[in-house]
Amino acid sequence: MGAKQTKLDVGMVEKLMAHASSVQLIRLTTSGKNALDFALAYYVGRAVITDPTAYFHIVSRDKGFDPLIEHLKSRHIRARRHNDFSALTFSSPPKSTPAEPKATPPTPVDPLITLALERLRKALTNRPKKQKTLLSHLKSILGKDATEAEAAKLLEKLRKAGHLSIDAKDAVTYKV
Repeated sequence: MGAKQTKLDVGMVEKLMAHASSVQLIRLTTSGKNALDFALAYYVGRAVITDPTAYFHIVSRDKGFDPLIEHLKSRHIRARRHNDFSALTFSSPPKSTPAEPKATPPTPVDPLITLALERLRKALTNRPKKQKTLLSHLKSILGKDATEAEAAKLLEKLRKAGHLSIDAKDAVTYKV
């Protein structure tokens, strides 16, 4: 958001809130020519360093972002510009909102989940397809002294966080 921007479209805010875990809102404190453009490029760059396998969506009618998008794509970084939110789809379902919002402390980041996600994201074409194989893979991520129970606990944390699902035939679907 620009420094002088004081209002947001309610529909846009609702869409942002439904996917709050995958959206970052940044408000600039000063204004200037192309200030938002440069800030956006900066934050996308930082996000790419954090997760080079992520998919970046820029919602803007400004076609001036297209050279940035093409540059990112030339570096094998998945990115796309959307004119508005109606063309934007999310890979994960929106979080459910309670009838009465409650103030909850932020969930601490589990370093084991972070490590597992990093490894799973790197193995785009070679991820375990079945639960049993995934358990073995997670056990290897945890280290040589890890137990089956620890691997199962990590698998359950990943499932509860929505990073993967396991069907009735033990086939794994990833949302990393």
